[in-house]
Amino acid sequence: MLLIYLVFMFIFSFTVHDTLSDVDQWFYYLAVDENIDTIMEQIIASDYDLVVIDPVITEIYSTHYDMASAIAAMHDAGKLVIAYIDIGQAEDYRTYWEPGWQIGNPTWIVGGDPDGWEGNYPVAYWYDEWQSIWFDPETGYLPLIVDLGFDGVYLDWVEAYSDENVIAFAELDGVDPVQEMIWFIMDISEYGKSRDADFVIIAQNAAELAEFDDYVAVIDAIAQEHVWFDGGATGIEGDCPLPATDDDIGTDTYIASLSLECRQLYEDYADSTLHVSSEEYLHYLQIAQTKGLRIFTVDYALQPENIAWVYAESRAYGFIPFVSNRPLNQFVPPYEGS
Repeated sequence: MLLIYLVFMFIFSFTVHDTLSDVDQWFYYLAVDENIDTIMEQIIASDYDLVVIDPVITEIYSTHYDMASAIAAMHDAGKLVIAYIDIGQAEDYRTYWEPGWQIGNPTWIVGGDPDGWEGNYPVAYWYDEWQSIWFDPETGYLPLIVDLGFDGVYLDWVEAYSDENVIAFAELDGVDPVQEMIWFIMDISEYGKSRDADFVIIAQNAAELAEFDDYVAVIDAIAQEHVWFDGGATGIEGDCPLPATDDDIGTDTYIASLSLECRQLYEDYADSTLHVSSEEYLHYLQIAQTKGLRIFTVDYALQPENIAWVYAESRAYGFIPFVSNRPLNQFVPPYEGS
C-alpha cells in the first residue's frame, strides 16, 4: 500500500517540479506589521516568480487582513504564492495559542527555541493535538491555507527531530522523531495534493532527509538556510560566514576570521549554524538535486560583496538563491547581478 501511495505522489510531484522549473527569482518575507500593505504592493510590482509569505490572518492581531485578495493580486501578477508554516514549533502569536500555554502545558510543548527566537517552542509534533491544529476540517490551518488560494506551503522547523528536547521526549514516548517527521510531512503533502494536484511542498532545511526516498517522494523542493552566511535572532542580522569545510569547523583560523558580533553568536550558541560547514549542507543538497528536487537557498547577508558572492555561488550549483536580513522583515528587489 505504501508503494502505491509513493508512486501516486511521485507522479503528482513531476507536475509540480515542472511548475517550479520556471522559477528564477524568489522572495521570502515573514514580518506582519503596519507595513504589510506596502510590502504586498512591492511584491506585486516586482519581477519575483515565487513568494513565500506568512498567512498573516493566523497571527492573533491580524485576523482581519484580507489575505485572499492579496493572494489573488499576486496571482494576477504571475506569481506563485507559498504559505510559510512552522510545523515543528508552537508560536505564541498564532490564533491557536491558548492562555496559560507554556513549556510542559500542554505536554507536547517540550522546550524553548535553541537559537533565541522568543515566543517559539519546539513541540512533540506526532501528538494528535498538534496535528489537529493543521488538519482539522473546521479550524485547521491547512484547509484555511488552501481555501485562501495559496499555491503551496513552505515547511519550517522540519529539523525539529534534531532538537535535544524533542529527542528526549521522543525517547520517553518510544518513537523515532525522524520517522515521525517524515510521516507528518507525508500527511501534509497528501492533504495538499488531494485538494490541488499542483499544490507545492517546500521543506526548509533538514537537507539530510534527502537520503530517505519516501521523504523525497512527497516534497517538491528543499530550501536551505545559511548555506554560506547567517545572522542571529538578535543583534547581527547577517554576514557571519560559515566554515567552508568540515575541517574548518572550530579552528582558530575560522574563529579569528569572524567579526566581534559573529564571534559572539558563535560562542553563545554552541549548536548554531556557525558550527556547521557549507560543505555539509552542499553534500546533502546535491543528493536532493540528483533525486529531482528543486533547491532554493536562503542566506543572510547585508554587504554587497557577500550578496553578489552568494548569488553567483548558488547559481553555479544550479540552485535558486535569495539573500536578505535574518529577521526577513525587509523588501529586497530581485537581484540583477550576474
